Amino acid sequence: MTEKKRLPPWEEAKLVFKMQEETRKRKLLEKDMQQRQGWSKRVGPNTSDELEENRKRLRALQKRIEDDR
Repeated sequence: MTEKKRLPPWEEAKLVFKMQEETRKRKLLEKDMQQRQGWSKRVGPNTSDELEENRKRLRALQKRIEDDR
């Protein structure tokens, strides 16, 4: 059986710090991605129902413009 080699305390501390930094960066990235998804939802319609409603409104506006001419 092979024995695991123990790391010196300073090497272990460096590894722990590196792992914590990677976790922190990953969480920040996930938060940023969630915010971007929220922004994209606010920019325009996403569901087919919203798109269909907008098409109906557009047709009504186009008809009204045609009638005014």
